[in-house]
Amino acid sequence: MLSPIEYELRHTDNTARVFELNRGAQAAVFSAHADAVTAAGFSSDGARVVTASQDNTAQIWNAETGAAMAAPLRHDDAVNAASFSPDDSKVVTASDDKTARLWDATSGTLVATLAGHSERVVTATFSPDGARIVTASFDNTARLWDVGIR
Repeated sequence: MLSPIEYELRHTDNTARVFELNRGAQAAVFSAHADAVTAAGFSSDGARVVTASQDNTAQIWNAETGAAMAAPLRHDDAVNAASFSPDDSKVVTASDDKTARLWDATSGTLVATLAGHSERVVTATFSPDGARIVTASFDNTARLWDVGIR
């Protein structure tokens, strides 16, 4: 496990990078995206990172090695946000395709598509108990979705 760490998004080279702060050294590079990385976040245990990209995908990575851990999580347009559920079993993504999507964080399998916004979805995150997701959209609404994860 890495000790104090931070991540950096680089729009010019389509990567996200993890740095170990107490050494000032780069620990991992996540570089499979074909366009700008728009967001990144850690799993609660710090072992994985999820990135979102304008290449219409999100990707789950091993935080220490930078290796992809599942197939890319695909949308029909740019992905603006991605985050793990509190128990790290799922990932939610938000996209310009007007949906949020719920994924199995181990296999990368699509679990559900959260459709109902009329404009791009800019963020999606889990409630602390993992039972709900809140999304926000350029349609000037936020929506709560009961996803039943506990």
